[in-house]
Amino acid sequence: MAPNNERKPSVRYQIVSIDHECNTEPMPSVHHDPLSHPCFTLLRQFYDELMVSAFPLEDERDDLEDWFQCFRMQMNLRQMQKKADEQTMDLVVMILDEEDDEAAVDAFEHSKNGRRRYLSQSSMFGGLYTPTSSSDETSTKQSTPEKPIIIGGAAVEYYQESRVGLLSYVVLHSDFRGRGLAKYLHEEALSRLEILANTYGTPLPSTPLMQAVFAETNTAAAGDVTPEQSLLRHKSLYNLGYRLVNFPYAQPPLSTEDVDASFDELVLLVYFPFTSDSLPLSNEEQQSTVYDDTTTVQTMKRFCSWYKSQSKDNNNRDTVQMDVSIPFDYVEDFYNSVFGYENGNNFEEDVVESIPDYHTAKYYQLAHWFTRVLKGSSSDGLADVSLNGPPWEDCKDALRLELKGWQHAND
Repeated sequence: MAPNNERKPSVRYQIVSIDHECNTEPMPSVHHDPLSHPCFTLLRQFYDELMVSAFPLEDERDDLEDWFQCFRMQMNLRQMQKKADEQTMDLVVMILDEEDDEAAVDAFEHSKNGRRRYLSQSSMFGGLYTPTSSSDETSTKQSTPEKPIIIGGAAVEYYQESRVGLLSYVVLHSDFRGRGLAKYLHEEALSRLEILANTYGTPLPSTPLMQAVFAETNTAAAGDVTPEQSLLRHKSLYNLGYRLVNFPYAQPPLSTEDVDASFDELVLLVYFPFTSDSLPLSNEEQQSTVYDDTTTVQTMKRFCSWYKSQSKDNNNRDTVQMDVSIPFDYVEDFYNSVFGYENGNNFEEDVVESIPDYHTAKYYQLAHWFTRVLKGSSSDGLADVSLNGPPWEDCKDALRLELKGWQHAND
């Protein structure tokens, strides 16, 4: 039960999980196009209406066909009652409740100068990825009776090998900002991420199914938005509970064509919805302490089991620490999801020979050196997680210089 003073959404909405819908609605017969399945129709609508506008850089945006392929794979896994050997995903779509449709359409039709009646309140998470579109075009698309009105959506992925989750995309339609809906969308996305882990993950006695929940966000240098919008985006993710990981992160290539085609203008975040003034006990400390904050304990167990200790960085700023192998194993898992697990066992045999070795990628070598050499040579092997809000600094450039110095000294 939410506290009485918590801000409530000012529109009625429904949440749809694509993974859930794909596995509850019967698949079309073999004589029909599998993409005619209702869940895929909604998936395509979300991608066309929100994703393309919110993420204009094709190099960092997942291909729609890859999403279709992933959900078809998951449908087969459930039918065969098997666990996954590679990453799985879900898309949580927030749809305007039918009872609010008439009011919503009226708001679209009577908008003036691009302003909607839905924008009467100030935005709580105003920097989230929010595509813009013309009033006339949006009005025509959104008021079509056959289509639901999509408020927003969040895509999550579960990586079985590294046992981590990824909040890969968060999108809110610009006409529904300012209602506090991002918080509720994010909470549902985390819940669906847990379901992915429990459904497709393989339990191990010593490692939790969900070691951490990561997110990635573009730096201002990416150029997809203005520096001011980039800062708002970062503040929004901070408000949702994400903190900067001091780890050299780049998005590995989304295809096998070029191992060095990583998208570098990114930083890595991890879900840790606490500040230096409200730090919880670590999981080890909770074992021997009477701890009454049930909500905090549950959050720690569900998503933050990586939390080791509090510390200070080189600039005397508050940090907490995580095992550096957790983000590195995620990067390795990401590469494998593209280039093939176990030397390409998710490709046809004749294709495997043409797939390059991602271990030769310049970014992979940087991440490997940082984890195995720079941090591996220390006694703790921990990476700092900053508790400070934006602006956030990307550590890759400084580490690349340090790597060059190390290589020169060891030649």
